[in-house]
Amino acid sequence: MARRLPRDRPFDKSRVRTVLVLRFDRIGDMIVTTPFLKELKQLFNSAAIEVLSGHLNASVLNKNPDVSRALSWRPDAVGFLSLLMRRGKYDLIIDLNHSVIWRDLILIRLLNPIWAASCFKDGRYGVSGTTLPMYRLMPKTDCLWSKSITAKYLSLIEHLGGEPNRNYSYQLFYQGRPGHVFEAPPPSASNKPIAARRYWVVNQSGGRPSMCLEADHMKSMIDLFLRRDEQGHILWATSPDTYRQVWRCKLKWFPKEDRVHVYKPTKDPMDICMFLKRARGLVSPDTSLIHMANAFCVPTITVFADESDLFEQWCPPSKSWQSHLFSKDSKSLIGYDGQALMESVEQMIQYCTALGD
Repeated sequence: MARRLPRDRPFDKSRVRTVLVLRFDRIGDMIVTTPFLKELKQLFNSAAIEVLSGHLNASVLNKNPDVSRALSWRPDAVGFLSLLMRRGKYDLIIDLNHSVIWRDLILIRLLNPIWAASCFKDGRYGVSGTTLPMYRLMPKTDCLWSKSITAKYLSLIEHLGGEPNRNYSYQLFYQGRPGHVFEAPPPSASNKPIAARRYWVVNQSGGRPSMCLEADHMKSMIDLFLRRDEQGHILWATSPDTYRQVWRCKLKWFPKEDRVHVYKPTKDPMDICMFLKRARGLVSPDTSLIHMANAFCVPTITVFADESDLFEQWCPPSKSWQSHLFSKDSKSLIGYDGQALMESVEQMIQYCTALGD
C-alpha cells in the first residue's frame, strides 16, 4: 500500500514507492512508450512500476524488466470494481495522454494517488490540461527538442528530475509462441525450421481501408523479392480482418510458390514478433509492425500519408536502414509513387545482401 502522506505534500521522488502508468489505446502507442518506461525505472529504481493498459496492447510489455506488473483493464463494471480494490495503493499515477481524456480523470480520482503527473496536455472539451489542478506534475510547455510522441514522454522524465537518454530506442522482449505455424505445413523447399529462416515481411493493410498499398504493387514487390533473393522467403502479414483476402491473393498470384507464406493471425498480435525479429526487412504502411521492426533493428520501408505533423510524431527512431515514402493525401495512401516503392525495395535488398545473414 502507498504510505499515508498528505495530498498537498510537495513532490519528493525519494518517497515514491509505487507508480501506475496509464497507457491505453493501440499496440504502437505502447511500443513508443517503452523508452519512457525504461527511464522511469531508472528514475525510481526501487519503486514498483505498474502499467494499466487496454486488452489489445498489454502483451507488448511481456517480459519487460522495467515493469513490475501489467494490468489489462476494460471499461465495464468489473473493471471499475477491480480498480476500486486498488484505491490508495499508488504514490504516483502518470497519465500519458497528450490531451484531456475524461476516462483518465475519472480513473485518477478513483485511485486517489498522492501525486498525479502527465506529459504536456493540449486543450480539449474547452479545457486546457495545465488548468487541471489534479495534475500537480506537468511540464508547462510541450517538448522543445523533438515533436515525437516518445520525446513528449521523456520531457516528463526531465520534469520529474531525471536526465533521459535522447538517443532512445524501443524495447521489446516478447519471444513469440514457438508452436505457431503458417496457413499450411512447412514447405519442402527448405530444410531449416520455420523460426530459423530469414524472411522479407510484407504488409499491405493499415488501420483503415484507405491506408493500403495497391494490389498490383504488392504482387510486383513480392516478385522482386523472389527474383533477387533466391533463398529468401516471404511472410505476408495479415490481421483477422485481412487474412482471407490475402490468402485468396496468394492462391491467385503464387499458387505453386512455396516460399510465399501467409501469416495466420493469433489472439495475441505480438506473436508475429517471432518472425519479425529474424526478418531481413519489412515493407508496410504506417502500422505497429513498423515499431516492432524498429525495436529489433530491422530495415524498413514505410509508406505514410502526407501529414508532416503525424510523421514527425510517429516516425520510429533511426537505428537501421529506413526509407520513407509519402502519398499525396493527408488521410489516405492515395497517390504514393509505386515506382519509388520498387526502387526502395531494390535498395533494401542491396543493403541487406551487402550485410549478409
